[in-house]
Parts: sequence; C-alpha cells; structure tokens
Amino acid sequence: MKKLRITIEGKTYEVEVEILGSRVASVAPVAAPAPVAAAPVVAAPVVAPAAPAAAPKAAPVAAAAGDVVCPLAATVKNVAVKEGQAVKAGDLLVMLEAMKMDTPVNATADGTVSKIYVTAGQSVQEGEPLIGM
Repeated sequence: MKKLRITIEGKTYEVEVEILGSRVASVAPVAAPAPVAAAPVVAAPVVAPAAPAAAPKAAPVAAAAGDVVCPLAATVKNVAVKEGQAVKAGDLLVMLEAMKMDTPVNATADGTVSKIYVTAGQSVQEGEPLIGM
C-alpha cells in the first residue's frame, strides 16, 4: 500500500493505493479531507491613474481651390519650393516617403506658391493640402 496526499479544488485528501504490477487494483480514502490553512490574502497594490491622454491633433486644414493635395498617407521627406516662388507645370513641389518609396508631388499648372502647409518630417494623410497655389 502507498499513501498519497491529493489536493482537488482546494480540498486535500489522503488516500491509500495498492499497486499490483503496473495496474492499480484499488483506491480507498484513508480519512476525511485534511484541513488546509487558507492562503494569506494580499491586497493588490494601488496604482495611480494613468496620465490623461494627450490632446487630439488638430484636424487637418481643408484644401482650398488651387491647393496641391497629398495623394497618399506618407511622411514629407522635403519641401522643394518656397512661398512666393514661381513654378511651372511638372516642377517638383514636395517629396513624400511612404513604405520606403519616394513619391514626388509636382505642380499640375504654372503658378506661384502662396502657402506651404507642411514641413519635412511631418506625417500627412491622403487629401491633406501640401502647397497653396
């Protein structure tokens, strides 16, 4: 006979098992469940509330007529023009980078740059104005 102590769902039982060869012949409880001391209760530490979330970004400026808008979500790699500069159709205005690829944004018509809405390193979304013409 072999005595074993087994805990099931928090209750501890002592049992005797008779082993015959490699098969278990009988199992019988020796005593009622043994009393088990309750685990000490530890209060969870009080965690200070998280800092308030940062204020949401201002909504992007709506594109006006004549503005050159961003064709895709990207990061501005560089701005190739200055306010007041005259440009011809096809001139490079802004170089964007998205997914390790450069995307040039060119002037679609002759004109003068009236406003630059973006700076190098800035994240921009599709449809957001880049250059005012």
